[in-house]
Amino acid sequence: MIIPYGLKVIDGSNPNIYTAITPRISTIISSGQVAMPDALNGDGTYGVDIALPASDIPRGDIGAMVLPVEYTYQITDIEYETVQNIGYMDSDATYYTHNKANGLMTEWDAGDLTPGDADEFDNFAAIFPVAFWDIMGKSTLSNVRLFAGMCYLVYDTSETSYIKVYSIGSNGVSKVEYQITIKNYDYE
Repeated sequence: MIIPYGLKVIDGSNPNIYTAITPRISTIISSGQVAMPDALNGDGTYGVDIALPASDIPRGDIGAMVLPVEYTYQITDIEYETVQNIGYMDSDATYYTHNKANGLMTEWDAGDLTPGDADEFDNFAAIFPVAFWDIMGKSTLSNVRLFAGMCYLVYDTSETSYIKVYSIGSNGVSKVEYQITIKNYDYE
């Protein structure tokens, strides 16, 4: 078998067994570093769109890797008499919930830490940066929406439940590195 192009991958136990990695498997169509916006898009979603080479690429043929590279967080730290610091969500910061089905972001208000009012103390269980491809419920795409934010796992005392909220842009994740691939991409 003659391989006209591609990367030849040989089986370590038998050099006569190999396969070729070609653009049919995956082609990198875009990569780089991008700054994330400080505000939502006009339609209430969030992120940066990276154009694809066609308008009807099946979701299953697209691959995206997104990595947060610059980020920060926003919390309020309260020191108690026992010299124990407890972190709470900052009522002056802007946080959002994210609807996975359609990408819509909804503003979430943290409690204002009113002394004696337990419903106003929203503490968090974890904080970490996230970045992903926001599919927004679509099956074919003309662009890839890169989403990134600082994720907070919060106990929302007014709702008595745990939720995920995000801070965005310069108050969350301000830069990401990404790579977008398409399999079965036809250059012609």
